[in-house]
Amino acid sequence: SHAAPKHHFKDASELLAEVAARSFDRLTDTLRRGRAASAALDPEARIISVFRAYVDFARRHPDHFRLMFRWREFDRENAALSAAASRTYAEMTSSVTVQRGDSDVTADTLDQRIRERGLQDDVLVAWSQIHGYAMLLLEGQFDGFAMIEGEDAFVERTVAETGTRLSRMLRR
Repeated sequence: SHAAPKHHFKDASELLAEVAARSFDRLTDTLRRGRAASAALDPEARIISVFRAYVDFARRHPDHFRLMFRWREFDRENAALSAAASRTYAEMTSSVTVQRGDSDVTADTLDQRIRERGLQDDVLVAWSQIHGYAMLLLEGQFDGFAMIEGEDAFVERTVAETGTRLSRMLRR
């Protein structure tokens, strides 16, 4: 019924935070599968695999993807949302640390590891790049380019190129 959510959530912000938390968990699982599929590969292949997983999630779940990053609409004290977002952030951070020749990051080690300014900057560049790419793709901004070779082929080629360029930049 329409009234059922009121029995479980105090307001719309809490409901949206729960949906976002579950979406972050799904994204984290998707990223982990992408990382696991490329674990034996070189760092460049690994970041490409993680980026593919990120964009694939955005394409398969566009409404959830858009919602997850609308933090102003959520209760920022929501523990489930904070924990889920941290797990995703740790996965994205690990995709960068591997490029730098460092070890993986977990949600438990994230707070300590991310204090390093250089790592913060590298994560900001990498995540902004792939997130911006995903948002532009969802909003149809690449449609003109994608029509030439087809959207799937376009995404495959451009995500691979983005990952390659970022991997080289991060390995310095």
